Amino acid sequence: MTQWHLVLDGRCPSKRNMTRDAALFQSLIEKKHQGILRIYNWEEPAVTVGYHQKSFTLSDPNLTLPILKRPTGGGAVLHVDDITFSISTPLGAAVPAGVLECSGLISKVFACALRQCGLETALRGGGHEFSPVCFARPSPVELVSGTGKVMGLALARRAGVVLAQGVIPLRVDRDLTRRVFGPGVLPECRGIVETCPDFALETFLAGLQESLAVHLGVSFQNSTETEHPEDGTRRQT
Repeated sequence: MTQWHLVLDGRCPSKRNMTRDAALFQSLIEKKHQGILRIYNWEEPAVTVGYHQKSFTLSDPNLTLPILKRPTGGGAVLHVDDITFSISTPLGAAVPAGVLECSGLISKVFACALRQCGLETALRGGGHEFSPVCFARPSPVELVSGTGKVMGLALARRAGVVLAQGVIPLRVDRDLTRRVFGPGVLPECRGIVETCPDFALETFLAGLQESLAVHLGVSFQNSTETEHPEDGTRRQT
């Protein structure tokens, strides 16, 4: 088994989340860890955009939200109440180097965890064309259910290490979504809690750790409170 660090950050200051993911990714490049899974949420609504996304403008000019650049690709995402995650790990035998193969494996891991919470998903994505709004349509390696796209996923690779960032909306603020992206841009998305009222984060996390053990041969070190100098905070790791 490969030992990873599990970082459960809860609701974090939104403007720090991308910096924190990038710092954890860098720690893998510097070979300080074998792998890191970070799970977090957002203290206040924010929009993230893909690293290569040249521009994004809020549809409502009277709306003020932070717009944050991700270190990974993909389209714009509105974060309100999510399970957001980042995985940093070396590419190799367990995690394939190909973008589609790596993304498909990560999606499979999360599909197994969601199944334990009562939600069946499938890889039934559309084409490979870039979508400026992440949840407007799925790619071929993203999870969908009967209610539409369930999880957005994007990757970055550097020095033999991959960073995967993903988001599973728990609840969708439809009014704010329209103000951010404009009317008619997104299908009528639903969050996990709206689809599965009995959804429990603890069950999901337990299922996720079990799925990572089965599919990637990963175990996790005991959780301890550790100071992270990259943002001056203390988190459970």
